[in-house]
Amino acid sequence: MVNLGRNFKNCLLIEHLDERERLAFIKGNLDLKSIKPEVFKKATLNVERQIKIITDLGMPHLEIELDATDAYLDFYPEKRKRIKELANSNGITLSVNLPHSFANGGIGSLREEDREAATEIQKKHIQLAADVEAKYVNLRPGNVPAENRTDNYREMVHNALINSLVELGKFSRELGLALHLENNTAFEGICSEIDECLKLVKKLREQDLPIYFNFDIGNWLTNAEFTHQTPPQPESALEPIPPDYIKELHLSDYVPGEMTLRPPLHLEWGLLKHYNLERYARLAKIKRAETVVVETEVKSIEQAINYKEILRKETDYLLPIFG
Repeated sequence: MVNLGRNFKNCLLIEHLDERERLAFIKGNLDLKSIKPEVFKKATLNVERQIKIITDLGMPHLEIELDATDAYLDFYPEKRKRIKELANSNGITLSVNLPHSFANGGIGSLREEDREAATEIQKKHIQLAADVEAKYVNLRPGNVPAENRTDNYREMVHNALINSLVELGKFSRELGLALHLENNTAFEGICSEIDECLKLVKKLREQDLPIYFNFDIGNWLTNAEFTHQTPPQPESALEPIPPDYIKELHLSDYVPGEMTLRPPLHLEWGLLKHYNLERYARLAKIKRAETVVVETEVKSIEQAINYKEILRKETDYLLPIFG
């Protein structure tokens, strides 16, 4: 049995606009890209609302999406306790997607002081995950400048990442959390390919650290922009991943050429059609995945206004596939 959950990306922005902003948005005088960061912050911090929507959708899992603002670190103990209790009372399990931009993304830094600082920041986010009794935490491999992605520099970045992941893996294990390494998009130029990520996880497993690999198929599909080839069966990318490396997976789609990441899956805009998802679900079960987290972003004013209908239709489309 694979549990199906989701995170909310930009889906809840419409609910956190004030009346003036909402009217401007509906009239087309304000678009998704020009919405104030403060609105995005309010939407992502409203975890209680996210739990309510997940419950209404009949999904048993919510992934809390931490963003670049680090605002979650200001969650006072009472709020952390409230989120934990609200999730438990609704039968919802939690995971946390750790931030990977700005200082948070320095876990692969070649400067030791920067790497250590980024690792300490991530520990604070992992502690937050433990406080809300999350099961998993997911970490992207950080931000790496273009000039440090090739030849010997790449190996040095890998070594820095391993040092950070050893610290974070031990810290997560002490708190009862399963730490996952997630693949980057191809645009980030490092750790976007499955083999590269698996090599890192293998090295950590050799140090007796139970690090897992959260394969984000949508992130992986962005490689099509550079290979100029689209895989006929993209779900087959799951096949080489060892079952004992998997607990949580991220499920999203991608539209090559348009560079549209995470469109609603039921619309079949991207590379993942119904038959691909059926095979993906079978492979996820064979690999003994515990949870698949759906990642969807609204792409237009109309979708943002009607996000509830979109999420409902997408959920109704996916539940029989994973049932």
